[in-house]
Formats: sequence, C-alpha cells, structure tokens
Amino acid sequence: MYYKIEEFSDKRKSTKFIHRFIFRREADSVSVASRTQEYSRISYNGKIIRNIKIETIDPFGHEISKKNTEPKWFDRTAEHIHIDSKRSTISNYLLFKKGEKYNAQKLYESERILRDMPFINRVNISIIDSISTKDSIDILVKVLDSWSLKPRLRLSGSKIGAGITEENLLGLGHEFNFLYTNDFKEKENHISGSYMAYNLFGSFINAGISGEKDFLNNERITFSARRDFFSPLTRWAGGFTFEYFMKKVLMPVENTEVFPEVQIKVYNQDLWGGYQFPVFFGDKTEISRNIAVLGRFQNYQYKDNPAIDDQNFFSSYNSFLASATYVERKFSVKRNIFEYNLPEDIPYGKSLGMTGGLLKRSSKIVPYAGISGSVGSFINWGYFTVKAEYGRFFNEEKENSDSFRLEGTYFTKLHDYKFGKVRHFFSPTFAWGSPAYNSTYKDRMTISGEEEFPAYSEDFIGTKKLILRHQMQFFVDKTWKNFHFSPYSIVEFGWLAKNNEILFKAKTNSKFGIGILIDNPYLVFNKIQVSFVYYPNVPFDNKAVYEFNNYRNTMLPINSFGTDIPHFVNFEN
Repeated sequence: MYYKIEEFSDKRKSTKFIHRFIFRREADSVSVASRTQEYSRISYNGKIIRNIKIETIDPFGHEISKKNTEPKWFDRTAEHIHIDSKRSTISNYLLFKKGEKYNAQKLYESERILRDMPFINRVNISIIDSISTKDSIDILVKVLDSWSLKPRLRLSGSKIGAGITEENLLGLGHEFNFLYTNDFKEKENHISGSYMAYNLFGSFINAGISGEKDFLNNERITFSARRDFFSPLTRWAGGFTFEYFMKKVLMPVENTEVFPEVQIKVYNQDLWGGYQFPVFFGDKTEISRNIAVLGRFQNYQYKDNPAIDDQNFFSSYNSFLASATYVERKFSVKRNIFEYNLPEDIPYGKSLGMTGGLLKRSSKIVPYAGISGSVGSFINWGYFTVKAEYGRFFNEEKENSDSFRLEGTYFTKLHDYKFGKVRHFFSPTFAWGSPAYNSTYKDRMTISGEEEFPAYSEDFIGTKKLILRHQMQFFVDKTWKNFHFSPYSIVEFGWLAKNNEILFKAKTNSKFGIGILIDNPYLVFNKIQVSFVYYPNVPFDNKAVYEFNNYRNTMLPINSFGTDIPHFVNFEN
C-alpha cells in the first residue's frame, strides 16, 4: 500500500511534498536497530577507543551527513520545520571519550541516557568490528531523531486547551512548551509556558524557566538549574530553585466547614548539593553501589500575609537538612512494559538513607531526623518496587511529630491471549502525617498529584491518605496497515482523612480511564497516545469531571533508585 501511495504522490509536486512530510523512506527499526543484550565486558577489555563516529538520522529516514547538498524545495521546507540534532548535542551525552579505555558500563549508560531524552526515537551504540584492531576499537553511535514539534490538545469539562511543544529547539535538545486554555463557560483563561535547556555545554546541568497565570489570576514564575545523580557513574550533583508565586487558597479555620479564601505571595529559594563515591564488593568492573552525602538549605518566605491569619498558618521558615544514603542502582533492558516493542530501561536495586537537620519557623528551631529505605527487583511473577520513609520533628507535641509514607508498584509478566498480550500494574500509596493538618500551609497533605487525582483542588487537604491504582496494558498481536494498537485502562481509588477521622470512613474518591498508544514505523509521526479519564465526583463542586489527553500510561510511581535530595517526609518541599 505504501509503495502505491508513493507512486501516486510522485505525479505532482504538492502530493510529493505531503508524502515526504508524512511517510518515512523505511521503517524506524531499519534506520536504527534496537538492542537489549548487554555489552561485552571481556572481548574489548583494555582496548583504546580510537574513533567515535556519530550518525544522526532525521525523522524522515535520511542520514543527515548524506543529504543532498542542493535540496529541493520540499526538503528545505521540511528541514525548516524540523531542525536535525547537532552532532555536538549527541556527543555531549556520551560518557566515554576518544583515547579512553573501553568501558562497557559507560557505553550502556550513554545509550540509556540518550534513550531517555524526548527528542530521541531510537539509539544504538556499537563497536565497528570490521575496522577495529588488536589494541583499539572504533565506536558507532547511531541516533534516530524523533519528530520534535508536537501540538498539544486538552479537554476537561468546559475547558479546552491548545498549545505546542518543541523538544529539540535548533537541534540543541532544548525544550520549549506553551499552552493556552480557555474556560468558555466562566470566560476565563489559563496561560503557561516554559523553556528547559538540557545538558548545558555537556555539563549535564539542566536549566530552565517557567511561568503561568491561571483562571483565577494566580501566577507563578520559577527559575532553576540542577545536575542530578543521573547515573551510578556520577560523582557530584547540585542545584538551585528561585520561585515566586501569588495565589488564592483556602485557609483552614477550626470549628467551621467553610474555609475563607485568602491571597498569598511566596518567595522561595532552595539550594542543594552533594557528592557520591563508589562502594565495591568484589567486582570492580562495574559501579552500581554508591554512598551519597548531600546538604540542602531552603528559605521560604510569605509576603503580605492575610490579616485574618492570627494562627500563623502562613508561616515563613528556613531549613537545613543533610543526608547520607547508600544506593545500589542497576537497570534491565526490557520490552513491552509501557511501549510496544521498544527497549525500556527498568531500574532495580536497593537503598538506605538517613536525614537530619533543623527547621526554623516563627523564631522556633525544631530538630528533625528521618530514615528511608527502598528495594526493587525482578521476580518469577514480574517486577516490584517499594519505598518507605519515616520522619520525626523533635521538641514537638507527640501527636504532631511523626510522618510516614509507603509507596510501591508491581507489574506482572506478560500474559498471552489469543488477541495479544496483557500486563497488569498495581500501585498503592499510603501517607500518614501530623494530625495538626492546619498548622501551616506547607504541612498540607493533598491527593492532587499527577499520579493521583490531578483534577482535584490543592485546597482539598487532610492528614492521611491511601491511593490504590490498577492499570491494564494490552499489546495487540495483529496490525492493520502497519498500525499497531496498544490500549490500556486505569482504575484508581483514593481516601483522604482529616484529624482523627478513620481513613476508610472518609469519602471514596475514584477515577476511571482508557487510553491507546498507536505506532506505525513507516510514519514520521510514528507514535500517538490518546487518553480519556473520568472523575465521578470532584470535591467542593461535587460534580463529575472528565479530562481528555492529560493522562499517560507511565504515570505510576516507579522508583528510579536515584539519590534523593534531603527532604521532610510528607512535607511539601
């Protein structure tokens, strides 16, 4: 069918341009083959990396270095809409350099990091055996660009939003986002935008700025730069965030069910940094275990506090935290977890950490200590990850001092059926905090997170919560005209209780959704995901709400086993 379309399109310039713009010259798996096998740790040991060759292929299937030096008008038009990744952009993500000794882990980590970037469709890093010698090797890095300019469309009740995302601005791998949403019922607008410069000058520092103004004229501006412990090979990390926001919120008042609405202004400065060093037990050819030491300072200041706030609900604070964490972090390359027939890096390992510090609020200094642990592994029945955190404020009333959080995800092996394969995901979250939920604005516990009930207001607060999630992912065996369909369904229940209220006697919150991933290896726009989520009863309004295309099938709390920044358990920071 595709060859017939190509023959027909060649008859006119206009149809040839449309064909060139929609269809690839070959399947994406032919342009860049995917790999799941491990890199050899023995065959190339001790050899020197003589050359590194980088081949980038555009979304249309053309190798950039072999493009026509005198492109036709439709090629020039396509290249103006999509700017190919620069070789320097790809090179900056490589952890190995020319002249170094071969290191299998550095090759895998480079491939994994590139695979995780939104502007990359496929990546393959391999040894060119045909021209390698006894004491040196040549490495080929082959990358297939994703189509980076993507429209955004969102629907929720009387709100309709449209925008655009550019994930590879000027071929630098930087990301620009803009979204405009109109509430045609209330005649209100919501505008948001952001710019993120990933991996500045090959430093793995991500710097960005974002701003938004919502339907209620709440506004927020954030500027940040950070370098995470993005790999077990990373030695140092750090970052800062400067944030300003003004918003209208509800202020909890005792002995009343109707909370007054007030306006607050906040200036937040957050700085952190740390260093990790490897720990070896026998095998020294791979770094997977580290001990990380980090420190963090935060200054959270309220300006123009509401006059009726006589209980210091909006109370400025300073905090200093330090932590030491042992982390064992590994990855296994699997297929058909969230995406169809693509390699996915699934983290597993274990961690144990301790945190200590001080919180200064209203001239009162409160010591704090916390402990956390996590484990994740592949088992005969699939894969699981679980994380637990406990923290305590000292010199506080006993009932106001403790916080606890337990979160995990389990997914089954693929089950074969006549029509295809099915995988189930189960994910609970339990959090328990201070009964004095109305003590400060930052102590609030909500269920409005992206992985919970994002359609809910942040003013729906409590002291303990339980979230139960189930997601069923289908991978249909048959294709239609090279289109492959991977539908999924989601069911989620949640409870949020206040003070001494029994958790399961609180109102049951629920959401139900369906979605589908559509893949076609012969299309330039080869991946499409569409979702629909329904909330039967949203707090405050007590009305049903639906969201179109807000949910993604990866919105489950899977632990990355990266080193955490020091933080208070269940404390919004």
